[in-house]
Amino acid sequence: MIRKLSISLFFLMTTYFQVVSQKTADIGVFLGRSYYLGELNPTTHWGDGVGSFTIGGIFRYNLNDRYSLKGSIVRTTLSANDKFETFKFNRQRSASFENTLTEFSGVLEFNFLPYKKGDKQKFFTPYLFVGLSYYLNDVTATVDGFNPSPVNQEGGGRLAMPFGPGVKLSLGKKWDFSLEWGFRKTGYDLIDGLENRIEDSFETGKDYDNDWFAVSGFMLSYKLTNEGPCSVYNF
Repeated sequence: MIRKLSISLFFLMTTYFQVVSQKTADIGVFLGRSYYLGELNPTTHWGDGVGSFTIGGIFRYNLNDRYSLKGSIVRTTLSANDKFETFKFNRQRSASFENTLTEFSGVLEFNFLPYKKGDKQKFFTPYLFVGLSYYLNDVTATVDGFNPSPVNQEGGGRLAMPFGPGVKLSLGKKWDFSLEWGFRKTGYDLIDGLENRIEDSFETGKDYDNDWFAVSGFMLSYKLTNEGPCSVYNF
């Protein structure tokens, strides 16, 4: 299902890009945090053992003052450990993992308000984004509970669907600042490396509960071009 949706989004974004006249572009850096949601961390977004430093870069095409196409690459290490869990059966499982992950993504951004760098009337907007990403991951997982298991490794490239909210703030004619919080729907259950099987008193994984990861942080970007978007497409 996620592969079909990703292909549809790709063609939609490609078609839109061909139709709209593009005249501005930005380049920037991304700094923030990322975290995993799955069997070892089902619900926690903040707390002990949740979140890792993330760094990356972005390239944005500003189609007009409402729409942008953004490409990005980020690098992080996802991790989780049952020792931070309060649920008794999770602590008995005593599992942990680390996943070194690199993500390449392309998203369409929609600005709720007209937005343009250096314009005193269009200097701020909240926005939403959705798109497609491809991530490379290298995971090492261990289970040290009642029935210790050998290290499980599951790597390679996978597709995901990034989406989420953000805000943009103009810092002058050339610079702007953005904050965003993006979730990745993966359709995959081995980001944490835990196989789906039942032990004596716990499950190592759940075959009905695919893993997610999230990337949040700020971007500082610089406008490369001086021309504004074609007025025909400013709406």
